[in-house]
Amino acid sequence: MRTSFSAIALDLDGTLVDSYADAEACWGTWAASKGIAAAFDLAQHYGRRRTDIVRSLLPHLGEPEIAAEAEAVRLAERDRTGNTVALPGVAALLEALPDDRWAIVTSNDTEVATARLRGAGLPVPRVLVSADDVRHAKPHPEGFLLAAGLLGVDPAGALAVDDSPSGIRAARAAGMTTLAVMFRHDGATLAEADLIAEDLGRIEFEINDHSLVLRTPGADRGTPYGAQHSRG
Repeated sequence: MRTSFSAIALDLDGTLVDSYADAEACWGTWAASKGIAAAFDLAQHYGRRRTDIVRSLLPHLGEPEIAAEAEAVRLAERDRTGNTVALPGVAALLEALPDDRWAIVTSNDTEVATARLRGAGLPVPRVLVSADDVRHAKPHPEGFLLAAGLLGVDPAGALAVDDSPSGIRAARAAGMTTLAVMFRHDGATLAEADLIAEDLGRIEFEINDHSLVLRTPGADRGTPYGAQHSRG
């Protein structure tokens, strides 16, 4: 498996930040307003587009109504970031990465993604590919391919980090090496990834002028491992 990379493409929610409490509060309020709170579990929908969530829960609505409901939740999420925090190891890694070597690829929209990064005290990258920039959501590879193009790198030489099966499938379809981090999914669910870790705080990277080197002591494909982040 490749261990030296020209760039890294990172998912946002569940990979860089824990926004679950804020998202759950917004969706819970919405679900209560629609009389479906008892049957709603955000964990079953985490990482999906809002319109897809609304459509699955309220299939009787037409597309304009679905879009309006999704927008109401989006605005609530944009304005609620008080409980959004950076996940372990993330702040140190992003501080160490050169601006032209990393990107975020998220199924969220740009406004909410930016609000969550700022709420968590993390930098907004030069390349942020969101749902606003693509036609196809994960597991389609469009977002990761676009990020590689904007960074000016070959996808085959990039590392992708995501916490969802759909994100891992998208990155693999783009030709990237994949590292799954466990947030709302366990290792068995993320078994398609080249490597699995509990979070980015367990990973060791060596960063130099030409490459991002992933150190994987004792790691096997599909097996969680632990290490520390370091700057080379």
